[in-house]
Amino acid sequence: MNEISLWLDSYDDIYSVFDSRHYLKRRISEDFVDELRIAFKYKHEQPEAVSLLLPANRRNSEIENAIATSLKEQISERREILDKKLRNTWRWGVSLSVAGLLVMLVDSIIVYKAGPSYIGALVKVVMEPAGWFMIWRGLDLLTYDYRTTKRERKFYLAVERLHVYFKDT
Repeated sequence: MNEISLWLDSYDDIYSVFDSRHYLKRRISEDFVDELRIAFKYKHEQPEAVSLLLPANRRNSEIENAIATSLKEQISERREILDKKLRNTWRWGVSLSVAGLLVMLVDSIIVYKAGPSYIGALVKVVMEPAGWFMIWRGLDLLTYDYRTTKRERKFYLAVERLHVYFKDT
């Protein structure tokens, strides 16, 4: 079976040091997520499971079941947040680009109708940079931000599908 193995000193290695609540409510540590990300990076195939290795004298099966459930739920929540972020990024990128094109169109029409006048020059000075900014920011959202968020979502989707279990070291 293709799996990722992570060695732990205690259950606390999974969770944020700053969160003192019970295992079922604690936030996953960013260090733990980073280690998962690194382990995924070097796997050539999609892993089927995450094996968390712990010394036998520190294991508790009841806590482990609760932790596995909690991990799945938190990973799912993070993926859902990224789903929303993807939709919002796409919406904002398209909206800004279209709005920028409209501003540029209105600018061109006003400058054309006004002819060589003070008002025409003033409108051009104000609207043209605004239009370009909106177009480029929208395209930036659609290319870079969207791609980064999509890659992050893909990682969480893959982790969400993994079976989590504990083993003795």
